[in-house]
Amino acid sequence: MKKLIFVVFLLLFTQGVYADTMQDSVSKIEANWINTSEAESTPEKQNMFLQLAEDISDVVVAFPSQADPLILKSAILLTMAEDASSFVALGLVKQAKELLARAIDIDPEAREGSALVTMGILYYKVPGWPVAFGDNDAAETYLLKALKVNPDGVTSNYFYAEFLLEQGKGDQAVSYLNKAIGATLDPKNTSFKIKAKHKAKAKAALANLS
Repeated sequence: MKKLIFVVFLLLFTQGVYADTMQDSVSKIEANWINTSEAESTPEKQNMFLQLAEDISDVVVAFPSQADPLILKSAILLTMAEDASSFVALGLVKQAKELLARAIDIDPEAREGSALVTMGILYYKVPGWPVAFGDNDAAETYLLKALKVNPDGVTSNYFYAEFLLEQGKGDQAVSYLNKAIGATLDPKNTSFKIKAKHKAKAKAALANLS
């Protein structure tokens, strides 16, 4: 299976006590997930991911009409898939895909359209039938929808550019790489490091095309 790239983004939550409760829970789990992801590999690391998956599952149950917990749970499962066997990884990816589909049905614009981006990535990274569900046409559909939601975002532009590059369409990718490079980042945003990495990859990709 091709190496998958897993993405999570943050977005301001809805106002109100109900949303604040969800935000507190999601933010805490997300911070732990980011710290665990960046830590060195240890025998305990996978157990930590399992606990995070269990914690966010409780939030999903508590807030069934909210997209954000579903998106975070999908990201945790996809991170777990990176170190799993091919068979287990595919099962985790399929679970994540179902969660993303539910999140998109609830609110495709949640977290700046991150569920749309991640779904697009999955469709062009995983193998096609009969092994998995990979489909370049579906990938492009989701990535273009993500660009409509967040036309100036680092991640939406970078991953559509990467998709075009993998299709051998370097000329079309240039404008999206430039948009990703030129996007403004907020250092105070929890996703700053992730987006900065995407910007650096966009610069490297553009340099390779020169």
